[in-house]
Amino acid sequence: MDLYSLLREKKKTILNNWLDDLLSSYPPESAQFFKSNPNQFSNPVGNTFRLNLEKIYDELLQDKCSEKLPEWLDGIIRIRSLQELHPSLSLNFAFSLKKIVWNSLKKEIKKHNLYEDYYKFSQRIDELLGLAFDIYMQCREKIWSQKANYINSRVHKLLERAGYIKEVEAF
Repeated sequence: MDLYSLLREKKKTILNNWLDDLLSSYPPESAQFFKSNPNQFSNPVGNTFRLNLEKIYDELLQDKCSEKLPEWLDGIIRIRSLQELHPSLSLNFAFSLKKIVWNSLKKEIKKHNLYEDYYKFSQRIDELLGLAFDIYMQCREKIWSQKANYINSRVHKLLERAGYIKEVEAF
């Protein structure tokens, strides 16, 4: 018995717990809606969370992560970076996977002495967290850049209307 076999065997339970943990940062009504409605059109946020967590999890079970991992992380982080959450809360879902895996598999890890495998898997989660942080910062930088451009545009229009700036005529 190896850790990755156990992770595959307990996949559904681990993914449900991971989704519950991610949704715990939302008000109960929102969390319930995101979790209970799998329709991608009436619940795009919940659908994105559910699908991308599964893809990330499956990717972590591979020998080497593909180039798709940042895309799947981005799907979750882009949503969370737009919301009024602290950065630590926005990225907590990546941290929580270690705890969820440990709580789901600790008996088997102890029984089969899989501590080294669990440590290696934990390192993969740490790498995932580093990537998640980079993506989060890129999203936040883009948001602030767009806000700054919007404010500059509004100020420019205000100054034009006040007569301080003359419109440039087209040739």
